Formats: sequence, structure tokens, C-alpha cells
Amino acid sequence: MRSRTITIVLLVAVGFFAFGCANTRAMNAKLMQLARAPQVEAEYRVAPPDQLTVEVKGYPEYSRNVIVRPDGKITVPSVGDIYVQGSTMPEITAKVTEGLTKELAQPNVTVSLVMASSKAVYVLGEVGKPGLQPYYGDMKLVDAIAAAQGVGFYGDMTKITLTRESLDGTPTILSINLKTLIDKGTAEQNVVLHEGDIIYVPPTGFAKVGYAFDQILFPFRSILGGLVTYGGVKRALE
Repeated sequence: MRSRTITIVLLVAVGFFAFGCANTRAMNAKLMQLARAPQVEAEYRVAPPDQLTVEVKGYPEYSRNVIVRPDGKITVPSVGDIYVQGSTMPEITAKVTEGLTKELAQPNVTVSLVMASSKAVYVLGEVGKPGLQPYYGDMKLVDAIAAAQGVGFYGDMTKITLTRESLDGTPTILSINLKTLIDKGTAEQNVVLHEGDIIYVPPTGFAKVGYAFDQILFPFRSILGGLVTYGGVKRALE
């Protein structure tokens, strides 16, 4: 009897979390549709101390991570110093390619942004990847949250805050309902971001309980997953 009760409780909990996860995935899917395409990195203009990676296909000795120095330059083997401050990834790729043509025939060069340390916004709290995100001139709220891999299962989409420093040193705090923005397309809440903005996704009221259940259910996930998948739920309750 006791084992049956425990099984029922666990299955109800699994069902609740499965429904919640499905709803969160659906909302994040809509969020990704609203966000700008990821190729906006091509528009980013570097500055010190951004970190880049230079890859030359077939020539690992020329490939490396580089940091934009205070003088706005990076150093590439056999090329020397290249001034890159204010340049985009395609422009830097062209500069490195031109420099390497003195050493290599038709070099295949790719320059990518590893970390945007000079211009960034911060997405914190219950998101997939909290931390700084590269800032682009016309970046909006949904772009930043999408770049942080969306809102987590325990994130409260209705009470997101945006903190922005003002000229007098007093921060401005905006409250944003991301769920309304996604469901009803309220464009005025999809705020155009400023460099240094801080976006915070708070946990829901049941987050602590949810985290506790997560710990309890962790050892049973594979077993319960098998029961649900292969129709063993009915047999387990009989």
C-alpha cells in the first residue's frame, strides 16, 4: 500500500513537471521566433578586450584565440599586428586572409567572436545560460533572452526586470511581462536595449519546492521515464 502511494505521488509529480516543461518549451519556441536570427554576430564591431578565434582550415599552426589589445590590434602568426577595432567579423576575416596570402595559397580563414567583453548586456536568473551576452546596436529584450537560451522551467516570465543605469547614477528599473509579450505581441514591452542593461528572470513562487522535487525525483527519472514510455504506469498501479 505504501509503495503504491509513493508510486502515485511520484507519477503525479512527473506529470506535473512534464506539463510544465512542455509549456516552457512552447513559450521558448515562440520566443525564438520573435528573436533576431543568430547571424547578428556578423554585425558586431569589436573593441578591446573582446576575445576572438582565428581558424585557418588545414593549418592549425595559424589558428588561435586572440584578445583585442588596448591599441585595437590582434597578432596573427606570419602576418603580425592587424588593427581590428571597430571592424566586424567579415571585415577582420578579410584582413587576416589578405595578410596570409603572402604565406599561403588561397587560405580559408574564419574569424569568430568568442567573448564580447567590451559591449554586453547581462541576462541573469532563471535562464538557460545566465551571464553576459554580446550587445548589438538595435538589440531587443527577446534577442538577449533568446541568446541566453530562453527562460528556464522555474523562471517567472511575468515579472522580468530590466535595470538600466542613468546619467545621474540612479538606475531605472522596468517591469516586463514576457508572457504577455509573447502571447499578445505587445511590442512596447520588447524594449530596445542599451549597452550594460541587466535583465533578471526571477524564480516562480514554487521554485524552491520544484528544486526539492528535482532532487527527490533524480534517482527515479530513468525508471519513471520507462514506465511512462512503455505503458507500465497502469501495471504499476494495479
